[in-house]
Amino acid sequence: MPFTLRAAMALSVLAAMLLTAAMLVEQFAGASLRTAFWPAFWAAALLLFAAMADRRWGRTMLAVQAGLTVVLSPVLVSAEPSELDPMRRPDAAVGLALACAAVQFVAVVLAYLPPSTAYIRTTGRRELSPTMRKGVLVVHVTSSVAWLGIITVQGSLGITAVTTDDAGLARAMFTAMLVIDATFLGPAAFCALFTGIMLAAGTRWGLLRRWWVATKFATMLVLMVLPILAWQDVPVDGLALVEAGRPLAEVRATLGATPYLAMVSPALALFAVILSITKPWGLTPLGRRHRRPHHRTTAVPEPRRSSA
Repeated sequence: MPFTLRAAMALSVLAAMLLTAAMLVEQFAGASLRTAFWPAFWAAALLLFAAMADRRWGRTMLAVQAGLTVVLSPVLVSAEPSELDPMRRPDAAVGLALACAAVQFVAVVLAYLPPSTAYIRTTGRRELSPTMRKGVLVVHVTSSVAWLGIITVQGSLGITAVTTDDAGLARAMFTAMLVIDATFLGPAAFCALFTGIMLAAGTRWGLLRRWWVATKFATMLVLMVLPILAWQDVPVDGLALVEAGRPLAEVRATLGATPYLAMVSPALALFAVILSITKPWGLTPLGRRHRRPHHRTTAVPEPRRSSA
């Protein structure tokens, strides 16, 4: 195994240790136990993908997670308290989280250097083992169903909060949205995304070789990013206005149509489910280039339709 790939795996383990250390610093500083679940989940995923970095899908997952870490870096380095976590994050925890993101980025660069790339292309195993594929499929279906339910509930709570004439009910709805978002939404979404990519990249379906898989992947990325950009602040702003004693009419006017637009997320999730069941369209140009050499010798069997 090339030194660059071994270094990438070691640095990924180091990144997981740094994130775990950041979580422990927060816990010793008095943070609620609920805040420990998210970094523990992220560190466990890092360790899994590091152990599988000599496989093509494992290296792909390292790159995906590093990219998501960069996207989430404003959250990682934020030290300001939130509505549910009034404690300010210690500077040491912020520094460790930032170091984790930097180490992840370096690990991915090393994993994609020519020696590592040549090694994985010639000797690395690309596909998941049958046992692992079944386990990943169970987690993917479970987390996807949970994700669909959570975003549907979130949209319903937001609409209820802006249509009620009871300030107490509106406060309860906004608070429930914050609790669900902070506790369940992130882990369910990332579990569904990670396992979906593993099932695509780790099987003969491929991540970008069939239009339905590529479209589902793009849909899931939109599902991850769109709430952050468009309506993640609805419960935060709504709760702040209600607790400030503002009239509910002002709350509605301030939030506008955004709570209703949040129902776009369940619609997109349902579209992804339909793609998984129907598997429409055909091969992408990348998929056609991948299959063309095999036609000279023997036909490549189509993968089983339950693989992703």
